[in-house]
Amino acid sequence: MTTVQALRPADFSAALSEQSDRDSRLFVHGTLIACLILQRFGTTAAGGALFISLPLFAALLGWAVLRGIGTLRARGVALYAAFAAWTLLSTLVALTVPDGRFGVSMTSLLAVLLTYGFTIIGPTLRFDRATVFRLFLAYTRVIAAAGIVQFVVQFVGIRIFSFMVTVPALKPVLVEREFNFNPILHYGSTILRSNGFFLLEPSMFSQVLVIAMVIDYFILGRVKYLPLYLVAYLLSFSGTGALTLALAIPFYACLSARNFGRVAGFVVAGAVALILGAFAFPEQVGSLLSRTNELNSSGSSGYARFIGPFLPIAELSHEARIMVGWGPGATERYLYHVEGTGNSIAKLILDYGIVGIAAFLALFVGTLWRRETAILTVVALTTFVVGGGYLLFTPMLVLLFLLCIWGGPAADDAVRAA
Repeated sequence: MTTVQALRPADFSAALSEQSDRDSRLFVHGTLIACLILQRFGTTAAGGALFISLPLFAALLGWAVLRGIGTLRARGVALYAAFAAWTLLSTLVALTVPDGRFGVSMTSLLAVLLTYGFTIIGPTLRFDRATVFRLFLAYTRVIAAAGIVQFVVQFVGIRIFSFMVTVPALKPVLVEREFNFNPILHYGSTILRSNGFFLLEPSMFSQVLVIAMVIDYFILGRVKYLPLYLVAYLLSFSGTGALTLALAIPFYACLSARNFGRVAGFVVAGAVALILGAFAFPEQVGSLLSRTNELNSSGSSGYARFIGPFLPIAELSHEARIMVGWGPGATERYLYHVEGTGNSIAKLILDYGIVGIAAFLALFVGTLWRRETAILTVVALTTFVVGGGYLLFTPMLVLLFLLCIWGGPAADDAVRAA
């Protein structure tokens, strides 16, 4: 006769905790691989890109719910429902009162609702939030090191900046052709800017590095890896990440009096690093500083991102329709739309109106906000604003959702960062 000894409550609790930790790691690894390591992979359709991160993250969220580490968030559901209701109302107005200057795309509506539907699911108490920051920083350090090596070895004839150029057989499963897959330093140059090997563009590389700096310095209170991030950043020759941080820091400083000390220390360290960098990497620093004049040139990426998209809004601002918008996909189907200009805020205003952009910002900030990681939410918002066409850029959105909704410092780190 076999005797079966029942598990004691303590043993069962330990086994459940171990399983939850393992599930947490699998979820975070899967998400980071989807949005960082496999960022270049997906398919193109109707002139746009469908990233592999979209279906993979959806599957991971479903798995997290089934495993008990994910659940619906009441605040997320409420904010999402309010935004979705307004988009449907704006679409109804566009269909019943059409404007000959604009077209409407139901695909655009479905894409927006699907992508931001990810925000309604968040972690349960069984999920280990600290795993998110720990693994993200580990992945980022690997990408930063890869970006440095990538930049250096090009001078000995090894150039791997585009997967479809290096391995043409991968073309059908890559979305690189929609992005700057050949990031030359400037017109006529043979030097390529680092994109971190795995990432699509140097600008995305710079933004990921800035997010890592923010988590390490402002949330976890660590400076050990800041030099690695800084050197890798300089080799991206991108001003996008710096602009994101420059916009975020003043807002963060105003959130609390105790934040001023951290901000002051970061600004001083940044100034010292910039001075030292000007001597060690004069070309890289000079290139970054020269980009501050981009807004003066109508042919620059800065103008296309921050000036061009808002010109139609200025022309249409006197019309009452600006309150409800011209419907999903109207921006790209505007009679006078200029190809190559893109800004998510401008698109939301044209598509869903002033009320629509207000509902979206409430959804975006409200679902990502957590007091102990407030700086990360601010950086997420500035990243969304600064990034060109980030409304449906799921690799970066999935990363921001993971970090802001699912992430958090360990107990001792939270105390130190408070």
